[in-house]
Amino acid sequence: MTVIGIIAEYNPFHNGHLYQIEQVRAQFADATIIVAMSGNFLERGEPACIDKWTRAKQALAAGVDLIVELPLVFCVQPADRFALGAIKILKELGVQKLFFGAEHATYNFDLMAKKTLDVHGDFAKYNESFAAAYQRAVREKLGYSVDQPNDLLGLAYAKANRKLGSPFQLIPIQRVIAGHHDLFLKERKHIASASAIRKQLEMQSKKEIKNYVPVVTYATLANKRIISWKNFWPLLQYQIKTSSLKKIGQLYDVSEGLEYRVKQQMERLPENAKFDDWIKAVKSKRYTYTRLSRLAVIILIQVTPEEVKQVDEHPYIRLLGFSGKGRLHLNKIKKNCNYPIITKVDKNNKEGLMQVDYRAGTVYSLINGVTQDLRHVPLRFE
Repeated sequence: MTVIGIIAEYNPFHNGHLYQIEQVRAQFADATIIVAMSGNFLERGEPACIDKWTRAKQALAAGVDLIVELPLVFCVQPADRFALGAIKILKELGVQKLFFGAEHATYNFDLMAKKTLDVHGDFAKYNESFAAAYQRAVREKLGYSVDQPNDLLGLAYAKANRKLGSPFQLIPIQRVIAGHHDLFLKERKHIASASAIRKQLEMQSKKEIKNYVPVVTYATLANKRIISWKNFWPLLQYQIKTSSLKKIGQLYDVSEGLEYRVKQQMERLPENAKFDDWIKAVKSKRYTYTRLSRLAVIILIQVTPEEVKQVDEHPYIRLLGFSGKGRLHLNKIKKNCNYPIITKVDKNNKEGLMQVDYRAGTVYSLINGVTQDLRHVPLRFE
C-alpha cells in the first residue's frame, strides 16, 4: 500500500488543506496518509490559533489516517532544520511519497536541491538577514529566484530528503486561488489563506469563514478561544523582564549579543506596548520578524541548546490520532521504527524526551484552559 507524507500546521485546517488531501486521493485512492503537524507553537514563531488536538481532529475528519506532532525544537528552527526534523520522522513512519504545496509546482525540486545542497547563506554579512543571504546564494546557483514561502519550504524538503538518502518521491501540488500572505477573503471563492482566516477569527467574525473551511473545522471553532501572541505577551514580558542577561544568553539561538537588544528594547517600551511593538524595536537588517518571533517562543518556553541537541540526536514520535487504516499501518511498522512512539505522557517522558513539548503544552494551557498532554490519549477516527 502506498504511504503518503504531508508536513503541515493546519492553523486552522481549511479548504486549501482539504484540496491537497483530495489531490492525494485522486492519484492514490487507497493510500495511507500520514501528517507530521506542528504542535501548539509553529515554525514561523507563532502560537497556534487553536490547540493541537482540535487541529488533529479536523485533519482526521478530512481524511488523514495518522497524525503525529513535530517536536517543538524542530518548529523553532529555520526552514532547512525544520524540514530535516520532519522528514526524519516521516521516514521512520514508512512514508514513500511526500506531497507539499508550492507556488510553482512545475519546479524540479530535487534537481534544485542537488544544485544548492551546499548553500547555507553568508553569516559574515551583518547588513542582511540569513534569509536574504540564503535566497541570494540560491539565485546565484540556479539562475532564478526562489522567494515564495511554499517554494522555499519545498526546496528545504528536497534538500533534507537528499541528506537522508532520498527515501521519498517528491510530489508538489500547485497552490490555487489564495496566496500564502493574502489577508482578505475572496468573494465567491471557497479557498482562502490561513492568514486571512485567522484575521477574521481574531476579529470575532467566525461566520465570515464558513465558505472557506470544512464543516468539521467550522463546528470545532464555534466555542473555541482564538489565540495569538496578544495572549502570551504578558508572559513573554515577565520572562524577559525578570531574567538576567546571562540567563537569556544561555537560551537556544541567542547569539551575537542578542540578549542585550532583547532586554534593552523591552525595558524601553511604553506601558501600553504590544508584542509587535517589541519585535519592531528589536528588528534590524540582520534579524527578520520571523527569526525574532521564533526567539520569542524560545524565551517563553525557556528552550536551551542542550534540550535541542537531545531531540536532534534522539527524535521521538508523539502520536496525536489515527483512523482504522492508520492504526493498521502503525501496528505494521512500529516493531522496526527506530524512534520511540509516545502515545501517553507520563512522568518519565515529561521529564525526559518530551520535556520541552510538555512545558510548551503547559504554557499554552495557561491561555486556552485545556490540559495539553497529561490524560490525553491519541484520537481515534474509525
